[in-house]
Amino acid sequence: MSTFGDVEIDAFVAWFTTNGGCVDTQAMAITQIPDSGRGAIALCDIPIGHTLFTLPRALTLSTRTSPLPVLFGLGAWRVHRLHRGWVGLILCIMWEDAWAHERVADSDGADDTDTDTSTNAKWAPYIRTLPSTFDTPMFWSAEELGELEGTAVMDKIGRDDAERAYWENVVPAIKTSPVLFPPSHHDKWYTLDAYHCAGSRILSRSFTVSRWTDNGEGEGEDDHEGEDIQAESGANTVTSLGSAMEIDNPQQPSHEDAISVSDSEDEDDEGEDPSDVAMVPMADLLNARWGSENAKLFYEPLVLRMTTTKEIKQGEQIFNTYGDPPNSDLLRRYGHVDLVRLDAASSDSACGKNEDVKMSDDDAGTEVIDVKSTGNPSDVVEIRADLVVEVVRGFRSGSKKQDTGERIEWWLDESEDDTFVLPTLIPKNSDSLPPALISLVRLLLLPTPDFTSARSKGKLPKGKLKKGDTKDNEETFKVLDEVLKRRERMYAGGSVEVCIFLPLSW
Repeated sequence: MSTFGDVEIDAFVAWFTTNGGCVDTQAMAITQIPDSGRGAIALCDIPIGHTLFTLPRALTLSTRTSPLPVLFGLGAWRVHRLHRGWVGLILCIMWEDAWAHERVADSDGADDTDTDTSTNAKWAPYIRTLPSTFDTPMFWSAEELGELEGTAVMDKIGRDDAERAYWENVVPAIKTSPVLFPPSHHDKWYTLDAYHCAGSRILSRSFTVSRWTDNGEGEGEDDHEGEDIQAESGANTVTSLGSAMEIDNPQQPSHEDAISVSDSEDEDDEGEDPSDVAMVPMADLLNARWGSENAKLFYEPLVLRMTTTKEIKQGEQIFNTYGDPPNSDLLRRYGHVDLVRLDAASSDSACGKNEDVKMSDDDAGTEVIDVKSTGNPSDVVEIRADLVVEVVRGFRSGSKKQDTGERIEWWLDESEDDTFVLPTLIPKNSDSLPPALISLVRLLLLPTPDFTSARSKGKLPKGKLKKGDTKDNEETFKVLDEVLKRRERMYAGGSVEVCIFLPLSW
């Protein structure tokens, strides 16, 4: 299946098929893609609706399928809070990683069945295909992170929370079971770096695989953030591309955030089940790119099925989807950004061409373009509500500032919006600013009697300007203008120092 004789991939495919997976090796191959690492290409013209591969649900790796929670003891698992968020799955991956490599080192003359840990080698060939280094901001230096100052990435890295979970949950847990976690493994396979590596594997490659219920749907699929609400599928087919390959909610928490998804004793009450987060062998080898999805993972009672959603020509790359998130999300999760050539001349389209933009030192047969004409059509700007409040305070006199706290409290009770998302490409005839942002500004600017009246009626100001009310509109515009100016000044990144070269035919 590997077109470059990749021994690691060949061993993985053999393991995959031996354990119930099926793959059409006449239609697709796993190979090295320039600038992208491994990926899948079409070996022939593939029609829409063609099954590329299937795998049994039991072949996915999660806290539901891993033997570690049971071997460790479910009671002890809960005592160490390994049932919350992603920390349990992180430990499962670290454990699988340790034994996948240690068993290879001890394989000469060893009997795989003569140890209490014989059950933990199931995913070894898969584990060996996973990356061990990452270019994500989690691994950047302080100087490098300075380039991201002001972006939405900075508040979502979560290194401190991740490391707190490591020291408070993982380290104490592994010290309690020297059979499962031999002390000789600790300094190599259970270090803080190994913890970050496992978490990054989940962040960049995991899917949401909910339990299948009798009504033909995964539990919680209707509200699960992994549900594929954009898929054009049959009525009885559920699609989901969960944690890493996200569809309907690009703002998925990082693995560091997910460690504290819920502090309640029963996370299921909140619709979150950490055991739904799973690594899906073969599916995570497919790359993704903005606007290029041509295959999708479909969920069935016993198997997961990767099916083409568009015709794919021979030699073309097969792309999975992660819902076309903004570059801030791509950088945080995967360590790369999508650059496509934007149609800046047309304000009525939020689409760009989906060919890759190449960076090169060789300008033969290429044209140089302005970096400002490239980007990700899904890019957004996030404006925090506290910035809006700060600006409005500057516009209100001392006596009018006294009830600002009441207004904020009422706003949060009624709307719960504390961040406003602005698209960077705005389709023609659409609202350029979020209605909720306008509503908050108008609320904070209301005269006290009007605020009292609005609260008594339980109605927030509408998220649009009032026709004919020149004074109200003028004040609102002034606040919004200042908010946008201050938000722009928050960006502290340096200047662009690279040239972008494109093929002349691009």
